[in-house]
Amino acid sequence: MPRRSYLEAIADHVVVFDGANGTQLQKYPLTAEDFGGEQYVGCFDYLAITRPDVLAEVHSGYFAAGSEVVETNTFRSNRITLAEYGLQDRVLEINRAAARIARQVADRFERETGIPRYVAGSIGPTGKLPSSTDPELSNITFKELEEVYREQAQGLVEGGVDLLLVETSQDILEVKAAVAGIHRYFQESGRRVPLQVQVTLDTSGRMLLGTDIAAALTTLVYLPIDVIGINCSTGPEHMREPVRYLVEHSPRPISVLPNAGLPLNVDGEAVYPLQPDPFA
Repeated sequence: MPRRSYLEAIADHVVVFDGANGTQLQKYPLTAEDFGGEQYVGCFDYLAITRPDVLAEVHSGYFAAGSEVVETNTFRSNRITLAEYGLQDRVLEINRAAARIARQVADRFERETGIPRYVAGSIGPTGKLPSSTDPELSNITFKELEEVYREQAQGLVEGGVDLLLVETSQDILEVKAAVAGIHRYFQESGRRVPLQVQVTLDTSGRMLLGTDIAAALTTLVYLPIDVIGINCSTGPEHMREPVRYLVEHSPRPISVLPNAGLPLNVDGEAVYPLQPDPFA
């Protein structure tokens, strides 16, 4: 019997994703040596190269808890954000490695349980806001952004992900560039995986630059994507109305991945206060 695909799974039942990688990794007493040197301290994406065992342990914990999907530890593994650590020329290597780590863990749990386990290639924002009037945030062309996303998609697909997840999107123009870049990779390589796109909203129900969920959906439905959703934001309570709107109006499957409330800064670390029961 052929393995059920991710899109077949979400058509059959509610598919449960993992939680955050970052907050889990913060629990480990990682040293400069673990990060590969003082210059890389804080670059958790680089752990795919320096401490793959730690990433595998985090993924294993989520699968053991019942997750059907884990995200690769690549939220900031694009050329622009990795340049902060001088790692901009290792984008393909880091994304391939992170995807392979998650793939190996997923395959092991699938063999042991007989339940399909999936790997989502996490693609976060670049930090650029091409729609912004701030020249420091918008100083990048659409084509340049497109290439940034094409490159990351290549590494993740080559590493074995089941789907690509463009998440925490704050600028709808950047979303368009991401989708264009990813589909350029699909066309050039002849490979294709499902594409899931998620925006993030503030307490007023708008993206950072003012786009509300209705306007965002109007744009997203005309893009070649498979799943439309919302993630992070301000926690589940403030997501009720946007989710209701998506349920009523989206012609595509929807995804909802909330934060555990608004984060608090505790001793320099982001701590999410919402407890499991109210979150559920």
